[in-house]
Amino acid sequence: MLAALLAVAGCKCSPKLPERIPQPSDSLYTPRAAMEVYGLEPERALDILDSALIVGNVNAFQADYYRAKIYANSLEGPQWDRAIALCENLLKQDSTRVGDPATVANRSKVLGVMMDACRKTRDNERRLQCAIELASLSRSQGQETEALRMEAEIGAVLTTLGRVEEGMIKLEQVINKLDQGNPSIDRLDAGIVARKRRIIALDRAGRHREIIPDAEAIIQKLADYQSNPSIYAEDSFRLSAKPEARVKYCSFYKAQAQIYMAIAFTNFTPPELAATKALVQEAEQSDYGRSFLGRWTLSTAWKALGQWDKVRAIDDEMERHLGTDTLCTDYAIVLQDRADAARARGQYQQAISYLDRCSKLKDELNEKRHQTEAQEYAARYHAMEQDLKLQEQKARSARKDYIIAIISVITLIVAIFAFLAFRQRRSIVEKNRALVRIIDELNAARETSRPEAFKPDREQFDLIDGTIRSEKLYTNAKLQRQDIVERFGISRHALNDLFTAFADGQSFPGYINNLRMQDAIRLMQEEPELPISDIAEAVGFTPATFREQFKRQFGMTPTEYRQSS
Repeated sequence: MLAALLAVAGCKCSPKLPERIPQPSDSLYTPRAAMEVYGLEPERALDILDSALIVGNVNAFQADYYRAKIYANSLEGPQWDRAIALCENLLKQDSTRVGDPATVANRSKVLGVMMDACRKTRDNERRLQCAIELASLSRSQGQETEALRMEAEIGAVLTTLGRVEEGMIKLEQVINKLDQGNPSIDRLDAGIVARKRRIIALDRAGRHREIIPDAEAIIQKLADYQSNPSIYAEDSFRLSAKPEARVKYCSFYKAQAQIYMAIAFTNFTPPELAATKALVQEAEQSDYGRSFLGRWTLSTAWKALGQWDKVRAIDDEMERHLGTDTLCTDYAIVLQDRADAARARGQYQQAISYLDRCSKLKDELNEKRHQTEAQEYAARYHAMEQDLKLQEQKARSARKDYIIAIISVITLIVAIFAFLAFRQRRSIVEKNRALVRIIDELNAARETSRPEAFKPDREQFDLIDGTIRSEKLYTNAKLQRQDIVERFGISRHALNDLFTAFADGQSFPGYINNLRMQDAIRLMQEEPELPISDIAEAVGFTPATFREQFKRQFGMTPTEYRQSS
């Protein structure tokens, strides 16, 4: 019963309003203007959105998002289906594809609206999927409290789907996590909402005694906040920071918790009517307890207390709200209340009449619900069938494309290898022909002339040696044999012969390294403060090569040599 009463926000209890034609005085065509009036004038809100789209105050995505939000908060069932259809279309657009933070925020907003609409249409499977994705998106953005809110939603949906223990465990985990850590406004609010969800699930499962600790915890946490508001971090985007708004917030949830306990006490065996009466009296003094929704919820406790005048007054008000639209659960509750009141007064014939009407209405509602469920299942089956056909076509097309791609790749690879093999073979043939020509030319040259053998000349060596030492050519780290050959106009073989004959059998590289080493030892002795790396670079070595060559020649590193000298 409590679950049905708490779901009254989705009932058809608002009077139908006349259509309003947009006037020129509606000068501010903005989403904010639309959302300020959508609760009382949804048609006007939609007109404002259309105008905002025309004048460029919103883009197409934003306009559809706000339309979905208005439809989701409507009191009419068909509008909820419109909201879901709009959200499904929005989730396929680039603006909601997960990537940067902006698209994540867009997707989260659309999923939130879709989840609300699914809650009202009782499409709990889709509601569960929305909540799971929202929890994942929130956690990916570092919004842990928001993720826990969605996990509480997941737990609540699981209990609705018959997975009661799994849902209760999830809700327990969420509540424990929210109770830990530093207190904040957002965590306080998320914890209260999670406990409300568990209270509704416990009522639905008939576990009324377990409701009391959760309701008491809500009241205690609100009292703690009111006593020490300064220790709560201000991190909520949902709640106004104005003191009067916070007072209303605490009063609202405290009254709800008191009503939860009062209704739970009426279901005890035997009912604890004294506790119920005390809680009801206090809740009736609150703004929520005086509101239509609060009094409608309190009616369950009033019936248990025998306060039939109050029950009759709220039922009369509900009938006025419903008007001619009596094919709904709320009117069935009114008829049941009328029957109970008549029986309490001893008017049994009238009570039977009301019960008969209530029974017929419930049968009609059940039949309507079964028809709706059958239509929904048929539509879902048809959609799944179409989806499977589409997937099968896509799979066949993908396999065909895959085979074509593989054949194309293989053909391309074979062509590339064939081309490379052809080029390599042609290159080898050309090289072989060139080598044959060179060999023939060399043979012809040997036959025509034989050059005189080179004889090493001491004077020429001294000239080269003196130039290298005097100009310190060896200090050039890039010095090569070809540099000397070109400077002195001799061949590489002649240069090698000169160094072999007059440089104690040293090769040209060995001769240059020897000169560098001699100069390095001189610098280490004359300039003991000069870093080893600077000395190496000054004489034409890299630091690593200098260290290696020095140790190879002298059996110690340059540093060890400097320390020992």
